[in-house]
Amino acid sequence: MLRNVIMGLRPVTWDNANRQNEFVQSVMSALGALGEEIEYPLLCAVSGCAFRTSFSMPSSQPWNHGNYHVVHTPPIVEHTFRMFGYRVTHHIRGDFELDRRRIVDSIDTGVPVITLEGVINCADACVIAGYDDGGNVLLGFSPFSYVGDDHSEANDITGAFRKSGWHGGFFAGGSQGRILIIEGKAERPDDATVLAETLRLAARLIGEPCLVPGQHNGLAAHRAFAHALRTYAWDDNFEPYLNVMCNFKQYLDRRYAAGYLRMAGRRDLADLYTRIAAIADEMGHMIPQDFSTADLFSSKRKLEPYCRAIEQVAELEERALALMA
Repeated sequence: MLRNVIMGLRPVTWDNANRQNEFVQSVMSALGALGEEIEYPLLCAVSGCAFRTSFSMPSSQPWNHGNYHVVHTPPIVEHTFRMFGYRVTHHIRGDFELDRRRIVDSIDTGVPVITLEGVINCADACVIAGYDDGGNVLLGFSPFSYVGDDHSEANDITGAFRKSGWHGGFFAGGSQGRILIIEGKAERPDDATVLAETLRLAARLIGEPCLVPGQHNGLAAHRAFAHALRTYAWDDNFEPYLNVMCNFKQYLDRRYAAGYLRMAGRRDLADLYTRIAAIADEMGHMIPQDFSTADLFSSKRKLEPYCRAIEQVAELEERALALMA
């Protein structure tokens, strides 16, 4: 077909300031189209997103505003789908015709596709709801779909973005794009298995210092973030402020770890993550996500309370790691 659209997908937005995880929202949208209604707090925790932290190594990129992108914590992807009883294949961007056919074939069977690192500029994840012109144009949802210099096309009549030339640009560069194809249902683990495997993943996300080249991970990432704010030099406050705003998305998700762990009967861990979530809330007040406190970046001394808060989160997560063994 030249055009096909799966109707009724949940848009991926930042309308809720406490729910900014693009990957989680994209999975919610895709699985929702398959009749699997999963609430954001549960998906954010069970996916492992509520336990992840990533920060760029200076030799790679001093201020990487995509630190929070799920490609930097790849074990999350397969784990997420397996915990909810689905099989997924993870394809790195390759030949255009092959990639186009993968997406078109999935849409034609009524199954949305998730892309990582595009296809919209800056996006961590997009949910692809359809295609036009035989797959040369993709239709989908992303909170970055407003970026005018990425694509000037008006939204589709369904409300989805329209993206021509989707295989190039951001999707082709940097952390090269990925295509997630949901292959079908599998046996869904029981609650005890989900908890055990999620804690096993969380221990990796906290304890392993590097999961992909060029990125600090877990405890090392917290400390690298604080170190950057204390020692990096900058002429313009915009870059470090934007970096803080983007990295804060990772800390914002910690509240969902607390809720899930309490529900699962791990009060010891839930109490620690309740404290971590409270510190994350304080961080959001210290440096709000609206550029209103840019003056803080004119002085390392003014940033010190924020750095100490990051380190407090690291200290509590180190304690949590010992309880996950």
